[in-house]
This record gives sequence, structure tokens and C-alpha cells, in this order.
Amino acid sequence: MLRSMTPDAVASIVARAELFRDLSPEDYAWLLDAGHLQRADAGEHLFNQGDPARACYVVLSGEVRLAQVTPDGKRVIIDIIGPGTHLGFLVALTDRPYPISAEVIEESDLYVWDAEVMRSLLLKTPSLMMNVMGVFTDRIICLQRKVQQLATERVEQRLAYSLLMLSDHLGRRKGEGILINAPLTHQDLAEMSGTNIYSVSRILHRWEEDRIVETGRKRIVICSPEQLRELTHRT
Repeated sequence: MLRSMTPDAVASIVARAELFRDLSPEDYAWLLDAGHLQRADAGEHLFNQGDPARACYVVLSGEVRLAQVTPDGKRVIIDIIGPGTHLGFLVALTDRPYPISAEVIEESDLYVWDAEVMRSLLLKTPSLMMNVMGVFTDRIICLQRKVQQLATERVEQRLAYSLLMLSDHLGRRKGEGILINAPLTHQDLAEMSGTNIYSVSRILHRWEEDRIVETGRKRIVICSPEQLRELTHRT
């Protein structure tokens, strides 16, 4: 948390964000000087879908849920992100409204920049511009993958993929398995996987019997990542 996080620790976490790779020491120092620390409580919204993009963030601790409401009123969870992940930059850099909402799941520490400040840095930093282009490309590939999943894959495959994605972002080793270190409800997983809580409950119960996962207290341990990965390829 902020009271115990040293400046070096903050700088180290910010440097993990993919947008800031390969910045010169001078540009990186300017970047840190231009931002500030912020704490957000559980349940707080950093921004809502449709709000003007006025700020950008890097998560230092805690987790943030990214969600979007479709035109017919259905909520879809886009991702759940943790420390070292950037948030809001791509929209703020293009001066467009936020297309999603960002809700803090657990008390979180963040490093925050004004959007106009980041746009000025982008204009004078070629390496940052290249990073932005790379991130845009990655986001397009992820969206294509999501569309393909919803159109062609079974619910079990989509749920397995969602858990593996969360383990990449938030996982930590627990014995032979991986603990997804975020409070997850069945509703969260349903909204991430394009299904309902009944299907999620039924599949997780079967996976527990097969010792693929363990669930409890809104935490999930992937006991057998290999088996879960195999499920994403089954037809």
C-alpha cells in the first residue's frame, strides 16, 4: 500500500507496464514526475463508460474490473487487471470517451497521469509512440479472439480460456497449482465467458470433481493448468 511503498518500488511497478518499455532514462524520469499516487477504495469507479477520458492509470496494488454495457443493457466483463497493468491510456491518447467502466475490486493503489500530459509526452517520444502502436495491435488481436470464441467455441472452452487469462494476469504459484489472486464470483466468470452463472457453477463443480480446479471464498486455484489448457482446444 502507499504508506509502505517506496519510490523505487513504485518506479519498478510502473516500468512493467508494456507502454513504457524502452523509454530513455530521461523520458522515464519525466514520466514519473508528471504523475502522482492515488488510493481507491473497493467499489469505487475510476471512470464510467462514456465519461470523457481525463486520466490514465497504472495499477500498483489490488485489482480492477473492466466492464462494458452493451446496447441491449447486458454487462460484459472485458478483463480483471492487477499490478503492473496500464489502464485508460489508449483512449486518453486519442481524446475519446472511455468505452468501458473501471471498478476497483479490492482497495488499490494507482499511479495517475492527466490525459493531456500523456498526449504531450506521446508527441515528443518516438519509443512511446511505437509502444502504443504495438498495444493497439495486441488489443485488436484479443478482440478478434473474443469474437471467434463467442461464435465457434463451447461454454466450457470459453470458461477455461477466461481462467487461463486471469491466471496470466493475476496468478501466483500455490504448490503445484496457480491461485488466481482476485475475489471472483460466478457472475464475474459468466460475464467474462459469455454465459450464465448456472453453466459456470455446473462446469466448475465438474472440474472440482476432476481435480482441475479448487474453489472457495471467491478464490480459484487452478490445480492442473495443463488439463485446463487442453480443454481450450477440444471441439
